[in-house]
Amino acid sequence: MLNTSLGYFNSLIKKKLSLEELEDLLFNMGFELDEVKGDEVAIEMTAERPDLLCAHGLARAINHYLGEKPKEYKTKKSGYKVIVEDSVKKVRPFTVCAVVKNLKFNEDNLKEIIDFQEKLHSTFARGRKKAAIGIYPFENITTPIYYKAERPEKFSFIPLDFSESMTGKEILEKHPKGKDYKHLLEGCDKYPIFIDSKDEILSMPPIINSAKLGKITNDTKEVFIECSGHNMETLKKTLNLIVTALVDFGGEAYSMEVIYEDKKIETPDLNLEKINLKKSNAEKMLGLGLSDKEIFSLLERTGYIIKGTNIFAPCYRTDLLHEVDVIDDIARAYGPGNFIPEFPQVSTIGNLMRNTRIETKVRELIVGLGFQEVFTLILTSRDEQFEKMRIKGDAIFLEAQVDKSINMIRVSLLPELLRVLKTNQHYEFPQKIFEVGKVLFSDKKSETRSRENSHLASVISNSIATYDEISSILNSIFSNLNVSYKLKETEDKRFIKGRVAKIIVEGKERGIIGEICPKVLDNFKLDNPTTGFELDLDFLN
Repeated sequence: MLNTSLGYFNSLIKKKLSLEELEDLLFNMGFELDEVKGDEVAIEMTAERPDLLCAHGLARAINHYLGEKPKEYKTKKSGYKVIVEDSVKKVRPFTVCAVVKNLKFNEDNLKEIIDFQEKLHSTFARGRKKAAIGIYPFENITTPIYYKAERPEKFSFIPLDFSESMTGKEILEKHPKGKDYKHLLEGCDKYPIFIDSKDEILSMPPIINSAKLGKITNDTKEVFIECSGHNMETLKKTLNLIVTALVDFGGEAYSMEVIYEDKKIETPDLNLEKINLKKSNAEKMLGLGLSDKEIFSLLERTGYIIKGTNIFAPCYRTDLLHEVDVIDDIARAYGPGNFIPEFPQVSTIGNLMRNTRIETKVRELIVGLGFQEVFTLILTSRDEQFEKMRIKGDAIFLEAQVDKSINMIRVSLLPELLRVLKTNQHYEFPQKIFEVGKVLFSDKKSETRSRENSHLASVISNSIATYDEISSILNSIFSNLNVSYKLKETEDKRFIKGRVAKIIVEGKERGIIGEICPKVLDNFKLDNPTTGFELDLDFLN
């Protein structure tokens, strides 16, 4: 959400717009005027465009939409250095930096850049976890600047909005920002700090700036910007968002040399990114016949830079992950009201997809054989899927999770059924349950780096459960589906040796069937013998 005043916003746009004109224009661009209170307006943005979370960013996009040619952002070499010490490796290992000069702050744009910084912190930077942004009055700083980590009791400074000096530890305990973000430094023996060549502390990221060197005012003409965190690409994109906004304020960007123990980098990197776009894909997806000139013109209206026949994305775009994102921008520039609805040439009626019909039939068959359907979550744990099943395997794991016991996407339904049995042992036996559901595998050849399959898994738990019993269930399912199959003896640590077989359909392995190994049953704390099978249903599609 962007909050600004209509008067200030109109001062940034080349053409003065009434409230109604602004509302129509925003709708065509894919945004929405959410609330109006006097001169104050709230504009709702799509989540993938952090560059539009400041008034200058949205004004830039509107000016392009109204016909202004997009510009390239450039940096000048400054010779300024930031030295990154090895001590930050275990805390927040990376930083990227820049200087912007010749700024003219006033009450409006000073508030705007501070609001923009906080909105980036809470959205794109994921609550300062992925990136923390610091902006400082560069006139008061002596280079080179050092980024290092120190024990929190060994350094102190006066934090913003306070008048007394505090140690790093005291800041986390007493300062409001320290209390809000202390979890980001939890468990760290040392805390990161930026310090200049006169041993003046600039800040303790990702918590708070110092009151002496970390507060910009209307009198500030030059700023030093740093972004610190754990992922270099995220930091570079975050820095570009701040720098380009300040350049739009009228400033000039200067690069800095960031010196690590094993490398040197020059930041910010405001170079354009070349875009690969197939005209045929755009036409097919949009249902339009467009010339190259029309495509280039539409892309310029959404901020792309055209050089000859090459398309380049500006450095502040963080959302362009796929060709479809570029085609979406073409559609926005073309205007949703300009698409002409057409009736399809072939009359059709809605119907269930083939795979849905197959899954429904399989469910009806196995319910008819006396089984009860259960539904388990697609998110699970390595312990359930691999450790307790006594196997190893590849999967898609969650990078971060609130509940540490949920850390991956399931690749098998059988362990989830065993978990259901574990939590329902107080009910009468025999228990016969099944599930038809999705599993997800890692697949580097796929566009999404993953492959989704539909599986059927079934188990019988009883004091006399046998391989023959579950095998007869599998045979009934295949007979009713009119599909030929074979069972081939195999070895699998999940099952008892000599009582397990591969399910072969059309010469390919499609599943596994057998009596669950007692060690697996012990891992799930199950007392009764259990048999089961798991079958990939995708071959039926």
